Amino acid sequence: MAGVAQVLPLTHEVRDRMPGPCADCVFWQHPRRETDVRLKDRWVRSADEDLGSWGRMLFEGERFRGLIQYGPARRFPRARALPAGPPGRTAALITCAYLAPEDAPGTCERLVLEALADLKARGWAAVEAFALGYPDEVPVADRFVGHHTLFDRSFLSRLGFEASRVHGQVALMRLALAGFEPASGLAERLARRLWPDDAPGPTPA
Repeated sequence: MAGVAQVLPLTHEVRDRMPGPCADCVFWQHPRRETDVRLKDRWVRSADEDLGSWGRMLFEGERFRGLIQYGPARRFPRARALPAGPPGRTAALITCAYLAPEDAPGTCERLVLEALADLKARGWAAVEAFALGYPDEVPVADRFVGHHTLFDRSFLSRLGFEASRVHGQVALMRLALAGFEPASGLAERLARRLWPDDAPGPTPA
């Protein structure tokens, strides 16, 4: 039987529960380095003070299902150097996700919806993310499972994101949150995934 789903805000308090590749990763936090324990520790504590939380992590019982990282684009220097960048100054940036193999697309959708709900509650007008236009023959597992700094462009499009800039196969995708009108069925999926019938309503992060 599946365990109870638990969504945790990403802060230094849950860093020891993050997957090994994520705990000390500074791909987004540094323009050139990819792993640095001390730099990540300084960044996490500074982000905690500035943002309160900088992502979400999903567990089912004790099983890790996935995490997603996001925040102000200024917090992620690597974004300025990516193809199709830089991100806009007035938009929050969803940078990456790390997903377990079991229903990785569903987990990714839930985490992106969590991010959108959180960022809209914080007053952001728009959200951006970098995405890759995968060829049709690329399997689902290669698009979602494990660590991805570029999301599946078709996946983000289904959630209502639109390309604001394209460079080769990389696109900077943007979704306006002010006056946001969800794509067909998105509002219902958001409510169902975040607050299923047998779970309590939303609580502040």
